[in-house]
Amino acid sequence: MLTNRSRQIARAACALIFVAVAASASASIVWDLNPNDQNAPVGGSSHTYTSSGFSITAYGFDNHSGIGTAHDLFYKNVSPIGGAVEMGLGLVSTPNNELQTGLHFIQFDFTSALAAGMFNGQLSVGSIQANESFAIFGSNTLGTLGSQVSGIFGSSFDNQFVSIPGFGQFNYYSVMAMSDDVLPVAVRADLPAVPEMNALIPITALLVALGASSVWQKRRRLA
Repeated sequence: MLTNRSRQIARAACALIFVAVAASASASIVWDLNPNDQNAPVGGSSHTYTSSGFSITAYGFDNHSGIGTAHDLFYKNVSPIGGAVEMGLGLVSTPNNELQTGLHFIQFDFTSALAAGMFNGQLSVGSIQANESFAIFGSNTLGTLGSQVSGIFGSSFDNQFVSIPGFGQFNYYSVMAMSDDVLPVAVRADLPAVPEMNALIPITALLVALGASSVWQKRRRLA
């Protein structure tokens, strides 16, 4: 028969295992690029977003054959047009405050996110009406557009998260319109599962051993 002490130890072990299993599931971190639903200038050509303690920085650029010059960012928030979302992060004084084909790009610095072990990076882009599209580019140099790492995403991907191919190969990833104009909406990445279950096995074993010892000592006293 289990003593009160051994029951307490058993319950603690079960609770520990339950918490470990819940915590070991990976979590997604989402950075909303217009978190306060504004329709106004950001106030500069860069802005740092922090979600759950993790940060990325967005930079606006004019594109000169793959080399960027700073362009102030703009929070856009207007009613949907043609079924496409019109709320996100654009640029000041461009048509519709959006990224124009080949003329601009918004670059995201994932350096600290990658250092934290994040994986499965994704981007959501809006204002993609019929015959409009965007692509993702990767670079290890701030302000350099770099290499195209994705295919071309059209209107069926409006306001949908798409994976950044080979995420982690580069520190910087950019969105550029490939036809007409588009508007980045959000960024997402996954955290690795913590803690590792293997690290908790010795603790659980110790709790079980203590429980068994308690039962054995109780039986000795009753003998």
